Amino acid sequence: MLMIKNTLLLIFLPCLIFFAKNSTASNNSDNNTSANSGEKNQYLLQKIAQAPLLEKDTSQWLQLFEQPGSNQYYYLANHQGKIYQLDQDNPNNSSLLLDFQQFSSQQSSHQFNAFTLHPNFLLRDQSGFGTFYTAHIEKAPSNNETKRLLDSNVDVPLTFDAVVIEWQLNQAKQVDFSRQREVLRIGIPSGNTGIKQLSFNPYSKSWHEDFSLLYLSLSPSPKLNKHPLYSGVILRIFPQIVASKDYGVPINNPYYANAQIDKTIYILGAGKIEQFIFPEKHSTTLLISHQYSFNDTVKHWLSYANGGEDWRKQAPKEFIYQNNELLFANNLLVYRGQNAPSLRNKFLLLTQNEQQWQLSSLGNYSALISAGVKQEQKALSPAKVEWRLQQKALQAQKLSIYRDNRDELLIFNEDTGAIYQLFQQEFTAGLAEEQSSTSSGISLLIVAFLGLLVTYILYQVNIRHNSAKVLVRREFSALKLAQDKLTLHLFKRHQKSADKIMTLADINQCQLMLGDLAIATINTAQDHGFNETREQELREIFHNEQIDKMVDGKVRRISLVLSDHEKNNHVICFYLRKGSDRITKKGYFEVVNEVIDWCWIIASGINLEQTGKRSIKPRVTADDIAKAEHKAQDTTPLHAQAAIIRPVTHPKPNKDVIARLHPELKEDTSPHKQRSTAAFESAKVETDLVNAIEKLVKLQQQGFLSADEFAQAKAKLLDRLNNTE
Repeated sequence: MLMIKNTLLLIFLPCLIFFAKNSTASNNSDNNTSANSGEKNQYLLQKIAQAPLLEKDTSQWLQLFEQPGSNQYYYLANHQGKIYQLDQDNPNNSSLLLDFQQFSSQQSSHQFNAFTLHPNFLLRDQSGFGTFYTAHIEKAPSNNETKRLLDSNVDVPLTFDAVVIEWQLNQAKQVDFSRQREVLRIGIPSGNTGIKQLSFNPYSKSWHEDFSLLYLSLSPSPKLNKHPLYSGVILRIFPQIVASKDYGVPINNPYYANAQIDKTIYILGAGKIEQFIFPEKHSTTLLISHQYSFNDTVKHWLSYANGGEDWRKQAPKEFIYQNNELLFANNLLVYRGQNAPSLRNKFLLLTQNEQQWQLSSLGNYSALISAGVKQEQKALSPAKVEWRLQQKALQAQKLSIYRDNRDELLIFNEDTGAIYQLFQQEFTAGLAEEQSSTSSGISLLIVAFLGLLVTYILYQVNIRHNSAKVLVRREFSALKLAQDKLTLHLFKRHQKSADKIMTLADINQCQLMLGDLAIATINTAQDHGFNETREQELREIFHNEQIDKMVDGKVRRISLVLSDHEKNNHVICFYLRKGSDRITKKGYFEVVNEVIDWCWIIASGINLEQTGKRSIKPRVTADDIAKAEHKAQDTTPLHAQAAIIRPVTHPKPNKDVIARLHPELKEDTSPHKQRSTAAFESAKVETDLVNAIEKLVKLQQQGFLSADEFAQAKAKLLDRLNNTE
């Protein structure tokens, strides 16, 4: 019935919307046709975070990042060295992650310039977990033994240093100052230059060669621009310790084997680099926004670089923009989100005209690449205005645009600290005048057909979504305790490497599920630990579940649900059987023992005070496995076993008759033989009785014995036991 209702809604709702649009368009056209003709786009803003307000005398913000792999937090830094964590769920909630000036011993000589997060920032037990990098300028130390990167041919005093620092968070997600490490130090002639940007390739994956390589842009020094290091360069390094050195240099860096140019340099001679981005998902190509002097004329360029370019004497050969107009830093991106379809795949930038901000584009980025603009060709026309930012919320002295992890567009009002996400809403006017009655009828038929098609697709997707095998693939299938006894590795089906790693301290609650019913809950609350009494109760529940008959369509499922402190649930499905088809590999009682073992381990880790001591750890027996697999001990057909057990209508021959007919079967009457035989027979009778009763129960459950036959057979067995005694 619910499926039928959904089908009717999907069919008739689009029709109602269609009629409503036609009716509205008709009314509007009657009132004011000329004002509403054509189509226009309106962009909407949604506030998603709030940055702390800066003091009037302080400088501007540096960079806005969304936490890698998550859409819960943003990180924002300013020139004073304060880095804030902003909560997206609560726009008014922010916390100070790092105050660099408090850490610094020479406050007046430090200037904070750049900040970035390691791509493995959220991946526990991975290199780079909880790690971020900063760049600042400080006075050069008097100690000459300090390792500095510089050009030995420079005869000008290098009285300042541009320094890159690595920071790491502890388990409480706070900066661990004891693990602070200096990565790179570059000698520079003045405090006005330095490292302006730190970036990792956001599209690089762990299996790519350039994964976790740090790109740094170093400002040029006008008097030293003939020296490679001070001509406006981008460096590329591996920022972690390599072979006892503070950082490593990729061997595929273009100047790795060049004795005249430092091997860390990736691009040189670029002039004043405002910003560089990675515009393509599957390429290491950089797009550099820089003020470049060619033929004694300074222009703003957007130039491509693949590494190894030297623009000191030769201008860039490939570029997409060259104009006397100087663009703003940190305001360039290629939009690939879904919220604003009319802007998708366009190269966007912010410009300001007469104190009014404008969102502009240089056109479709794919078309720009295919055009292959060269130095000999004419530069592109000025940027096209896509949207004039007239909203009151966007009236500011300083405005910036960024992208989040889903490539959606963010607009940051640095005056008010408000961060907005951009959405597009389309309005169409004059539709009724352009649609005839015939086309309207055809459109209705198309809408109805699409409604039926969508209903069928949703129905198929729902079936696949809820199928047993899809459920197992979607959830975790195994747990493993690390050697430190504090870390859990969660595996997906048929995977040898952990898909998720979490510590016992991260677990807030553990629930043992039998189907959709939670039969055990372990957390930090009172009486929510684990003990042997609770274990026996669980084993009884599992035993009762196992003897319950499995019919076609019935699902038997055993799983653990681990909840962390951030209210994320991680489901591990250990056992799944649908009817006679078992999806998972392990047997029923083997899984029962395993999940109970995990209850003991997790309870000891998160609620030790309410967890007892385990005396004996039970093991899976062969009989239990055979029962769980529904394997019969007797190979006799079930109908034959039932016939044997049913009460007979004729008596059995007694011992005297047997002795008279078969004298050779005379019994041994010696005392020793009688005692041994009696003990053996007693034990055998008891064993046979237990097996027979179990067989009776099984035959009745499977329909081979009626209730009366079961009662008569049981009474007969008990009577036989009494006669034996």
